[in-house]
Amino acid sequence: MNEKNLNVFIDLGTSNIRLGIFNRETSNNLFVLEKSCFSNLSLKNFDINNCNKTIKDLVRSAEKKIDKHIKNINLMIDTPDMFSIDVSIKKNTDSKKLTQNDIQSLLQEAKNIIQNNYFDKKIIHMIVKKFFFDNKTYFQIPEKEINCKSLTVELKFICFSNKVWQSLLNLFNSNFINIDNIYSSSYVRAVNCNGVFDNYKKKFILDIGYSRSTISIFDENRILYYNMLPVGGKHITKDISLLLNISIDEAENIKKKLNKSDITFLEKSKKITEIEPAELTNQVVFARIYEIIKLNLADQYCKSLFDESNDCSLIFIGEGSKILNKNSIYLEEKFDFFKEISFFEENTQQICESGFKFKNLKNFQEVTFLTKKPKNVGFFEKIFHFFK
Repeated sequence: MNEKNLNVFIDLGTSNIRLGIFNRETSNNLFVLEKSCFSNLSLKNFDINNCNKTIKDLVRSAEKKIDKHIKNINLMIDTPDMFSIDVSIKKNTDSKKLTQNDIQSLLQEAKNIIQNNYFDKKIIHMIVKKFFFDNKTYFQIPEKEINCKSLTVELKFICFSNKVWQSLLNLFNSNFINIDNIYSSSYVRAVNCNGVFDNYKKKFILDIGYSRSTISIFDENRILYYNMLPVGGKHITKDISLLLNISIDEAENIKKKLNKSDITFLEKSKKITEIEPAELTNQVVFARIYEIIKLNLADQYCKSLFDESNDCSLIFIGEGSKILNKNSIYLEEKFDFFKEISFFEENTQQICESGFKFKNLKNFQEVTFLTKKPKNVGFFEKIFHFFK
């Protein structure tokens, strides 16, 4: 097999590292493997020393399976310092026709503004939310050329620390591996999950990880909102440990057993002294999950989306939400606009496959820049080369 046809994805999490290899031409999964490995991905205490050996073991196993050396990978990762920025930028034209260079320069100008103002951050994703050709709104570039005097573009950027990025480069370079692309794991997986739950117009996808949680809101196939908070599954474990006065390991085991049970998480009014330990555990879990939901939905713009929606679903994904696998959760009345609350369980192959789909399938919102201009193509066809 030609090496160019191999797409290798590594999902570097706080507690697990996953590797998946796909044939770009056939989309077949050739290899997938996951290993436990604890890392600290926060900027303040960043530590990925444990990753080196685990990545070597994963790569060696993969190379043995496919009988080829792995030189390039696509990295999926979330860090607690990851954040999003929304900007709007406008360009007026002297003539009525908008040229390809006008589109390109406007997108590049927006990117430069973010890089100049956040010089210590790396842009991971550049996402187009809307186009305004004069006063006409488009969610993707129209098929026909439009005469207009101005173009306004609303964009979303997802960024994280350059220091973290440099540490990741050093980690993989020490293993003689280049990082071709870097993606936010929660965003990429949310895009994949959004495609699975296509029976709802608006989807609130809440990814609860080990040390952070991320909310992604989609209107059909368009992302409206993205936010990350440093609260995750480990905080649920700590709560159980403190209230039951047991070790972290014992609390983690209790938490993991909850996903094999059949219970209902809801708020009750009993005093703590009147509650049995098992019921207390359930209430502790509910309280923390409910806090994560409230914190993620507290943003004013996020709140404004509720009133507009009458066909809305809340979907939990991520390691920290596995306790909801077979259980029910009931939220207070102010969240009753959710028509359905679901849990979407991802396995190692699905997680890596979400990266493969994101990279290879057309994503009309994601912006990329070519090093060379394509030849002999029409105006709007050229513009599409800026997008996946």
